[in-house]
This record gives sequence, structure tokens and C-alpha cells, in this order.
Amino acid sequence: MKMLKKVTAVLAVLLLVLGTMSIGASAVGESIGITIRADKTTNLYPGDIVTFTVNISTNFRYIAMRWPVMYTLKAFEPVIANDGNGDADYGNVIGFGALADTNSYLESAEVTTTEPFGNPYTKANYGCLLIQWTGGATGSGVANYYEPSGADCLTFQLRVKAGYTSNKGVGTVAIPTTNQAKSMFYLEGITDPADAESTFKLTTDSCAITANVCTVTIIKEAAGLLPKSNTDTVVDTESGHNYIYGLNSILRDMETIDEDTIYQYLTFTGDATFELVPNDLDMISTGAVLKLYDAEGTFLADYTFVVFGDMNGDCVLDGTDISILIDGYLYMEEWSWGDLKDNATFFSCDINGDGMVGSDDLGPLSEAIGTVGYINQTNDPENFFIYF
Repeated sequence: MKMLKKVTAVLAVLLLVLGTMSIGASAVGESIGITIRADKTTNLYPGDIVTFTVNISTNFRYIAMRWPVMYTLKAFEPVIANDGNGDADYGNVIGFGALADTNSYLESAEVTTTEPFGNPYTKANYGCLLIQWTGGATGSGVANYYEPSGADCLTFQLRVKAGYTSNKGVGTVAIPTTNQAKSMFYLEGITDPADAESTFKLTTDSCAITANVCTVTIIKEAAGLLPKSNTDTVVDTESGHNYIYGLNSILRDMETIDEDTIYQYLTFTGDATFELVPNDLDMISTGAVLKLYDAEGTFLADYTFVVFGDMNGDCVLDGTDISILIDGYLYMEEWSWGDLKDNATFFSCDINGDGMVGSDDLGPLSEAIGTVGYINQTNDPENFFIYF
């Protein structure tokens, strides 16, 4: 109730201030163009704060302007701060450039309690910021806004609602120019900035108003990669390297992975997409890479596959892998990798999951080649080999 009274009071003050300015003859053929753009238009998530920049072009000198900025309620909410007295402060409008003149001011008010717009600009669908600029007196006359080519002159912020539920939706910010909205506009000009008496009010009939619609896409869930539930799959990012392992069915059942079967192991969130890049042997095994993209096709990260025991990545366990393993622990100092997880081939040598490459890994590899069991691909030191 306190907020409603505050909003009503703000509107009353705005109307009083603007309504008491001297008004002379109206201008004909004048125009004002308002363009809004967002600092980010894609891949916005709940809780993100969007900064909108307003560019205004005029072909006349304005000493007072007021207009509503509408935003879709299902997508946005105002950025609210406490004013220090326990009341909510909706005033996040910041003027700069031509609108930052001395003795000018900007005010904003949350006015969803009014409903002058009709369909589709109803308070059930849209919230509103009411923005005003008034040029004050200067040493040489009256401060005015005159930008025939347009100028970025203010910003305001909105927050994507935490409860936004559409997986991929659109948030709209617009300055309505419908007949129902025109009552919210106020434009006052001055013929001679040095003569404070030469002011006049411009009506929406005499002044052409154009404004754009700014839209952003919102995703309820960030694009990402997770292990498929009820599987042994591991998505390991803790070392600073991204690895995918735990693919037990590869060696147990001699299965292969492709773009269809990958969903047996992984879950993609936020409409993420992917590309599988085979290793040098054209296989999806150790050394192959999954490239992850967001819903807009922007690259996010690489994830390298590791199949423990299949060091050369040919999807077969044999003497070649034994040779690589022996080289791994006999000539480790000569290898260029400083850490076990710095290289997928070196990491795949750690069959017993103890974080090292050594002769202890040779036994389970030999048993797996002898088909008495299979290597547990979760890299679990407590259960690294499973007998048939």
C-alpha cells in the first residue's frame, strides 16, 4: 500500500510539474524517435540484469519529455533497491550525454497500477517505467535537448525473473505509441532557449513519435553437460581439463558411441547442442572430443573422451596398449605432460585409479585383454576391475 501511495504521488508530481509549464502555440511537423537496445540480447537466464540504452533523436528543442517504457511481466521485473528509509526504490534510470545537463533530472516510477493502454498493453501483461526529463534554467536561458542525428542519452535496468519457466522465450521492452498510450506522453518545446516564455506543448497529433520494440531471448536453464542419471558416466571438470569417462558398456559389451548412442551416457541441458570429433583413428574412444554449443550455436567447451586401457583409441585392448602403458611408467620423465590429466592418453593409463601410472596398472590391463573381466571406467581405486 505504501508503494502504491508513493507511485501515485510521483505521478501527481510529474503531472503537476509538467502541467504548470507555460504553453504557447503548438508546433507542426515535428518528430521524436526513440530507440532502445539491450546490452545482451541472447542467452539470458533468470536473475540476469539487462541494461537498456535509450537513443533519442529530435528535430526540435525539447525542454520537457516524458514517456512510458513497457516490459513483459512474465519475463522482467524492475531492479529494486532500498532507498535507506525502508521503502523500495525503482529509480535506476541514469542520464548521460545530452541528458546530463546541469539542472536537469530524471525520474522513474513503477506504474503497473495504471492501465491506460488496453490490449495488449494491460497491467496483467506489462509493467511500466515512467521516464521524465526536464531542462532547468541555465545562465544563458533554458537547458534543452536537440539531437537531429540522435544520441545515446540514458540507461535503465530490468532483471529477468527468477521464476521464468519457458525453456526458450522472448522478453519484450517497448515504448508504446498506441492511442491508449498517448496520454502518458508529454513533450514540451522551446522556440528560443534564451526566452523562457517561448515554450509550447507538442501534442501527439502534431509531433510524430516513433519507437522500436527491443526483444531478448531467455533460457530457463544454462546450456551444459551432465552425466545421464542411473549410469556410470563421469563428466570430470575438476582438474581444469574436461574429460568424459565411465563409459563401462564400451569395453564390457564392445559398444561404440555415435551421435545417436551418446544420449545413453550424457544429458544436455538448456537446449545445448554438440558435435562429436573422432580421434586420429576415426574412433570415439580415448582422444575423441565432444564440442558443446549453447542454444544459439555459440561454442562453450571441449570435452575429451577417456577409455581406460584403450590408450591408442582404437576401441580394442591389445599389445599396443600394453606397450604404451609400459612406456608411460618407464619413460614418464621424458613425456611432456606434467600431470596425469594433462593428456588423455596418459590419463587412460591410470587403470587402477590411484592417480599414478605404474606397473600396478599392467595386471588389470592384461586381465582385460584376456577377457576374464573388464576395466571399471569410473576410475574408482576401490573397484577398478570387474570380473565376469
